[in-house]
Amino acid sequence: MKPKKWTIGIAIAGILLVAVAIITIERYSYHSSPRQPANTYLHQRIKKFQIQGIDISHHQGVIDWQQVRHPDTTQSFNFAFIRATVGMSKDRHFKKNWEAASQQGFSRGAYHYYWSNVNSTKQAHHFMESVSIAKGDLPPVLDIEDISTIQNKKSLRKGLKNWIQIIETHYGVQPIIYSGEAFYRDVLRSDAYFNDYPRIWIANYNGVASPRISWKFWQYTDRMPVDGIETLVDANVFNGSREEFNRLLVP
Repeated sequence: MKPKKWTIGIAIAGILLVAVAIITIERYSYHSSPRQPANTYLHQRIKKFQIQGIDISHHQGVIDWQQVRHPDTTQSFNFAFIRATVGMSKDRHFKKNWEAASQQGFSRGAYHYYWSNVNSTKQAHHFMESVSIAKGDLPPVLDIEDISTIQNKKSLRKGLKNWIQIIETHYGVQPIIYSGEAFYRDVLRSDAYFNDYPRIWIANYNGVASPRISWKFWQYTDRMPVDGIETLVDANVFNGSREEFNRLLVP
């Protein structure tokens, strides 16, 4: 008996849906899958940087910091950025990670994930209540990735500048700004304050030789496999010498 045309059509449609699902999973699930690590850290464009590090949050689970080491045996990790606060919430593993990173000899930095719809002064004070920095730590970090749904870009930039000013006054050190390259270029750089900002940490995973705007830190992948950490990890490099890196640390 010959199959009916409509059954053939359903079968073909089913095959296509399965194929699309497989492609989607392979493309977008690597953030949480330890089975699909990237070997970007082996590329010469990355290996040439002397100072390298990671950034983590509670999404990495419980970290065995004694086992944390660079997967490239010719390199080592010098620093770790650790999420401290998210808007008006706290990262539940911050305290443990903050202390452990220091004990293992990492230069540590605390970062705040900025909620673009929440008052900037409240967020700054929440971060200050949550984080104490010491000599040898990296400057605090403002992580901005989202457009506000309740204010325009100009007002968003005003709030970011307010957060930075409050934090700099409190800690006595100029914060670092983290963002994706496209976001920084399209949302922030129209303001001269951000166009000339000297401490920028840029995310760009696109295989470029280097971010195309001035930067101090570059997050070049979110798929590095690291011993002691169950999930894939964000990996970063510093744009400068060891002496320049040391000058950036809190005196």
